[in-house]
Amino acid sequence: MSRDGQSPPGLLPSRPVDSHKGTFGTVMVIGGCDDADSCMVGGPAFSALGALRSGAGRVVMATPRGILGHCLEVSPSATGIPIDSIPFDDESELRSQLEMFQTIVLGPGLGTGSVAERLVSSILSCRSSTPIVIDADAINIAARDPGQLIGSHSPCVLTPHPGEYRRLAHTLGISESPTSDTERIEAAMALSQAVGAIAVLKGAGTVVASGDSVWACDRGTPALATAGTGDVLAGIIAGLVAQSISLEQSSLWRMAAWGVWIHAVSGERWSANHGDSGLLAAELAAEVPGVMQSLPRS
Repeated sequence: MSRDGQSPPGLLPSRPVDSHKGTFGTVMVIGGCDDADSCMVGGPAFSALGALRSGAGRVVMATPRGILGHCLEVSPSATGIPIDSIPFDDESELRSQLEMFQTIVLGPGLGTGSVAERLVSSILSCRSSTPIVIDADAINIAARDPGQLIGSHSPCVLTPHPGEYRRLAHTLGISESPTSDTERIEAAMALSQAVGAIAVLKGAGTVVASGDSVWACDRGTPALATAGTGDVLAGIIAGLVAQSISLEQSSLWRMAAWGVWIHAVSGERWSANHGDSGLLAAELAAEVPGVMQSLPRS
């Protein structure tokens, strides 16, 4: 079923008056890179901002030690742990640690080296029940062995842009190409069905698919076509999932669709005052609460 030209189906999670930060869930963002030839700070920090601005109660960033302080400077309302403190080589302990969180964002700014590859493989294979938003470099790593995605016991949301989609589709044997609007819908559905996960195929007219259910967003602005905005989107989706009471697949699909819509309309709000260029990821995240203020809640 295709839903196009309208806001997503369903309602956002409620915000009870007697809430505390634990009510709205904790998101872990695993990302960032501090290699000899590459340093990426913004990805995890912008995902953390997206999760917090969408209403998550708490966000923990796990990044390499050398950049953790810099990430916290960008997103000081989050907390942080060094990525090497996560027990990636102990499946049982890793699963227990991941299940302390309501949602994981995996991949922003992570890099694709051997350490990152081992990290992604360990998380996808540890049989955790915690939903994972798989973004950016984690998608590129998974494209090398997509069986990890198919065999994962975690509910997953994949957020590829067209280039990441093509890498993943190639190794999965998916022939659909995200070119025209119709083909984008077919491509997102094919990816979702192939790996048993929710697919968020980003671009002008982002498509959210879960099996045969699909919703296409007709909102947005050219200002969103800049570095860091996809990291914010991954954080928004994770923040909404963390707040959601039900973690059935259909609920994940609704939260992913609402995350896409909120992200697009937040970009429009910024563009209304500043035009179609010059948007910074942190400025996009700052628009999110204003967009969410009037949205329907359960």
